[in-house]
Amino acid sequence: MPAALPGDNAPDARTLRRRLQGLLFFRLLLAVLFLILTLIAQIGREEGFLSVRLQPLYYFSCTLFLFTLLAALGLDRVRCLRRYAQWQLLFDVGAVTVLIYLSGGLESFFSFLYMPVIISSALLLDGRGSVLIASVCSLAYGLLMDLQYFGWVAPLQIIGGTVQLKDSSVYFHTILMNIAGFYLVAYLSGYLARELHKSSLQVREQKKDFHELEILHRNIVHSMGSGLLTTATDGSIVFSNHAARRILGLPSDRLEGQSFSRIFTELDPSSWLVKRPLSGTSPGDLDRREVLYKKPTGEELCLGYTVSVLQREEGDASGWVFIFQDLTQLKAMAEHVQRMERLAFAGRIASEIAHEIKNPLAAMSGAVQMLQSEAVADPLQSRLMNIVAREIDRIDSLVRDFLWLSRGAHQPESLENVSLCRIVEEMLSLMESREKITPVHRIQTFMEGNPVCLLDVHHVRQILWNLIVNALEAMPEGGELTLTVSSGGQGNGERAEARVDIRDTGCGIPPEIRDRVFEPFFTTKEKGTGLGLGIVYQLVERAGGRIEITHHELSGTTFSLFFPSNVSLPLAN
Repeated sequence: MPAALPGDNAPDARTLRRRLQGLLFFRLLLAVLFLILTLIAQIGREEGFLSVRLQPLYYFSCTLFLFTLLAALGLDRVRCLRRYAQWQLLFDVGAVTVLIYLSGGLESFFSFLYMPVIISSALLLDGRGSVLIASVCSLAYGLLMDLQYFGWVAPLQIIGGTVQLKDSSVYFHTILMNIAGFYLVAYLSGYLARELHKSSLQVREQKKDFHELEILHRNIVHSMGSGLLTTATDGSIVFSNHAARRILGLPSDRLEGQSFSRIFTELDPSSWLVKRPLSGTSPGDLDRREVLYKKPTGEELCLGYTVSVLQREEGDASGWVFIFQDLTQLKAMAEHVQRMERLAFAGRIASEIAHEIKNPLAAMSGAVQMLQSEAVADPLQSRLMNIVAREIDRIDSLVRDFLWLSRGAHQPESLENVSLCRIVEEMLSLMESREKITPVHRIQTFMEGNPVCLLDVHHVRQILWNLIVNALEAMPEGGELTLTVSSGGQGNGERAEARVDIRDTGCGIPPEIRDRVFEPFFTTKEKGTGLGLGIVYQLVERAGGRIEITHHELSGTTFSLFFPSNVSLPLAN
């Protein structure tokens, strides 16, 4: 029989194979059911096993079972599934016809089994396939009835014992009603199969659209530069994007499912309920705020965040959306700009003060020197002149600091390759010669490489002098001063950096003044001017470097200097 052309409503290969498996499974169950019913009928009639009367039903059930089993085993090797389905349906039509013949022909009540075959054809093929199988069923049933009517075949009376009727009207009515039922079922099943196919295509397209939309939303969320966390109403974290894990330094398994308060100890989700009740219909964002977060590595971040209500389509809330950004660098840049503005303002003041004081101070210094030469004979007068000269020197030192501050805004005058290890050793020798380093101070140096930087050597000396002096003054009762020079690190922009660490074991810097240590004219010393660290900060900035402060938990402070480095010379033995 030629294969029917596949229509637009024909199922695809995967669906067709799955439906064929269902057809074979149903047929296998039906064969087992016929076998069981035959055994029950045999027991009820108290006949011997495999009696002659019931042998045809045994043969029918076994043939149906074996053919179905072989068809199921060979299904995976079939390439043309549509033709295979047609042959299976034709076998079913033949099987139903044989069953009707075994059960009495006209008197058989198994003619309804043609209906499942027609319905199966609509599912396996298409609407035209169901009409084709309905025509085959009509032809097979009508042929059997005609053969029975004319007496050419005598159907068996295995199940029933009714005498065959010869009334033509009964035959005609039976054939007509069954054929009408066949085509009606074919039409309805074909229509339902088409609708099912359309629905399947729509569902498939919707699933595809939903999948693409889900991928788009997921990509948008994971591509955000801001961290995003969603929480349930009980405060447990439900979802986190890539930026959130990167900023917080935690993998997804340490975020999702965890309590929000365990991650952000300073935030309490229950307080959000007070400000924005979950029963509200408007999402409404909370005010933008900042929170400090400490990463597992110990690094402390400043995060800016907003919180919104997470709503379902019905309008009720299911939790919160927590969006945050790492503001640490922005805060540092803002503080840097403010610090540079204060330094520039202080530089202008210093320049004006220096010009106003420098000339009178020079005149006073010259006059005191002349008086000192004339007052050698008078010890009291000589001692007073020495006091005046010492205070003039102190004022002159202050004026020099002012001049350093005012000139610090300019670019370095002379650049040369500077060995940081050699400069550190020179500054320590100078400190010892001027008795800045006392016997109660222990000095340790660690030279990890010999980085060379293109710097103004006078600026480097001024920077190291101020920082070393501050470190020694922070240990008036004695302590340990550690200087470490290293190279090879990567800084901002992936450039090589040289690093100098100056660590003391003093009392440290109180937390309330840590943000002000580089402000000009701010000092905690009785005789300090508050210009030293301001000058250091400005000189490091103009050298293209940066300075960081590390506060140790037990005691002491480390000032870390970073300068751009291009070469590293071998250490001298």
